[in-house]
Amino acid sequence: MGSIAIIGAGNVGQAIAGHMSLQGHDVRLFDRWGHDLEPIRANGGGIDVVGEVDGHGKPSVLTTDLKEAVDGAQVVAVAAPAFAHAYISQELAAVLEPSQLVLFQPGVLGSGVELARMFAVAGRTRCLVAETATSLYTCRLREPANVYIGAVKRSVPLAAVPSADTPQALAILRAFFGERYVPGGDTLTVGLLNCNPIYHVPPAVLNFKTVEDADRHPLHSLVTPRIAEVVDALDRERLRLAAALGAETTSFWDFLTTAYGVTEGSFVERIVQGYGQQAFPEPDSVGHRYFTEDIPFGLVIWSSLAERVGLSLPLTDSFIAVSSALCGRDFTAEGRTAESLGLLRADAAGVRAAFIDGTVG
Repeated sequence: MGSIAIIGAGNVGQAIAGHMSLQGHDVRLFDRWGHDLEPIRANGGGIDVVGEVDGHGKPSVLTTDLKEAVDGAQVVAVAAPAFAHAYISQELAAVLEPSQLVLFQPGVLGSGVELARMFAVAGRTRCLVAETATSLYTCRLREPANVYIGAVKRSVPLAAVPSADTPQALAILRAFFGERYVPGGDTLTVGLLNCNPIYHVPPAVLNFKTVEDADRHPLHSLVTPRIAEVVDALDRERLRLAAALGAETTSFWDFLTTAYGVTEGSFVERIVQGYGQQAFPEPDSVGHRYFTEDIPFGLVIWSSLAERVGLSLPLTDSFIAVSSALCGRDFTAEGRTAESLGLLRADAAGVRAAFIDGTVG
């Protein structure tokens, strides 16, 4: 059995911690403020997991001390929200050793590059760094210390920075997650596979009254045929960006096939097949991650990199602008950009070098 530290005790963090504990691994769960750890302590030190995985998993360590969590861990899985990645990367770069593996699970486009840059700034030898575009776990907290796992995805692409390290990362992770992580090429390709903004943002923004009213309808039930066309149009802008950067990626509809086995039907029917069983609710406030994560760390970085290569993404930019106005925030200022990744002067070749080789110059 192996040792794994999980950074973040939300939906995904508790799902990983519960599952890995049930698998017999040594699990350390870190939460920066400790609030999410208290219910776990009150639950006999364990997490109740239901759904595709079932049982009561007990991490060996519950801590607010990052060094205690990661010390000696073979794998450090970052399951924190995207807005916390910059802070976490800075802290990890100061304490991790070259033999350890950091897995952004999931990452957002640039998470691995950001951590590699933090190691360089700290003047330390980087550890193995890998990321996925989506979480292996489709999950939600039903209540504190009780997480529902609707699905453990069949296949999730993964890549390392530099991409030559991907086979080594996969070999390490196999002991924990079996064969579910598969080679994803490079982190530019993997990062652009993140379809969360594609599915989450259009129905949330285009049904905004239901957000203000906190109706909590299942998100898939808000995708009408016309909204599904908007989902597809937004996805086609993402695919254009990938092509402009020389990355090979697949459509949102192909993602539904890979992750959930959905192969037939109209756009709406495929969304219902993929997400209907979980029936996760729409946002109930402007502070929901569909706004605070998918826009500043999804749409904004797409738009910023597109600007570097002279590509226009009008629908992407429109959603950023409208969402900023609806939420009363400047998502571009808050989000990840080419500048924050050290790529302000990079052309397409420079962007590719950063994501594939981990070089930012």
